[in-house]
Amino acid sequence: MSIETKINEAKDLLLSGKLEESKDIFQDIIKKQPSHYKAHTNIGAINLQLGKLDNAELSFKNAIKYNPKFEIAFFNLGITQKKLGKLDEAEISFKEAVNLRQDYIEAITNLGILLIEKNKLNEAEECFNKIINYKPKFAEAYYNLGITYGKLSKFDLAEVNYKKALELKPEFIDADYNLRKIYRQNKFLSSIEKYKRENNKSVIHSGLDVNPFISIREVENSLIEELYKVNTMDLDKTSDVRYGNGKCSNFELFENKSLILDKVEKDLIKIMSEAVKSDIFIIESFFNILRAGSGLKSHNHINDFDTNHNFIDKKYSLTYYLSVGDQKCAEPGILKLYDPDHEILPSAGTIVIFPANRLHSSTYGGTKDRVMIGVNFYTLA
Repeated sequence: MSIETKINEAKDLLLSGKLEESKDIFQDIIKKQPSHYKAHTNIGAINLQLGKLDNAELSFKNAIKYNPKFEIAFFNLGITQKKLGKLDEAEISFKEAVNLRQDYIEAITNLGILLIEKNKLNEAEECFNKIINYKPKFAEAYYNLGITYGKLSKFDLAEVNYKKALELKPEFIDADYNLRKIYRQNKFLSSIEKYKRENNKSVIHSGLDVNPFISIREVENSLIEELYKVNTMDLDKTSDVRYGNGKCSNFELFENKSLILDKVEKDLIKIMSEAVKSDIFIIESFFNILRAGSGLKSHNHINDFDTNHNFIDKKYSLTYYLSVGDQKCAEPGILKLYDPDHEILPSAGTIVIFPANRLHSSTYGGTKDRVMIGVNFYTLA
């Protein structure tokens, strides 16, 4: 059987999901022809798919050794190195792929996203503008450019690019959310300016007297029933700290108008205002449904907008526990606050408010659903 025939057989197996069988054939090809760089690349791609990252990295490097101008191997090497946490090496690999093929859109996109992660924002901007020059109707490039401008505090340009992404791809959910977030941020800026004009700020002292602030609100059965009607996504499909077997809403829960949600919003606004001794502005509202093996990694709720506008001390987070699920398991869903450490095992109806810059986490292992509402808000005082 010729090598070409074996390659076609291996590709057929690959397409049918028989990864190990396909890899065996490519390895057999390499035994007979060690310099077959495409076989090395295919083995690397299979190992990457199987999560065998070290082996994948080695295979792509072998492919490059035999063909230093094979841009696909450099691109896949970059993907692998990023997954391994080797961000500097990944950057070099992506850049080499782009050097070898100037219009390699996928490589430029991944390079730009990596540069955002590394806070090399001006270089990231160049990447996405380069993509737009090659592909003017590529919505994802405008979306990523919007993210870049947001991190550069160029919010007007971010808004323009999110709008362009939505013009090209009207169903672009992430672009729509980020655009609406900019609108909410602008509304908050207007609200705080109006509040300053109408109040003597010098005599107002807002903030929590106790950190965390704990209160309670009775949970209506109809509230939980209403939340289960709201559109959700899997926790594992989010790009944030939430993970595992669970569901979550977007960050505009209170935009889902219903009598019960309106009542909850009004009640929580009253509780938040009394806790921080100020009128407040809700910037995000959402809910999570945690199930066995899910949770939230250690995180806070401060973003670039807060930092750039010096709003860190004005931002707070609220968690409202509607159903605590099973608390007799090894991981009952304790809310862990850090610096200083503080652990809270809530009961149904518990409300916890704390500064948004305070790190916190939670892990849940129970068999019954654990349901909570989250709110991020600012003081106006």
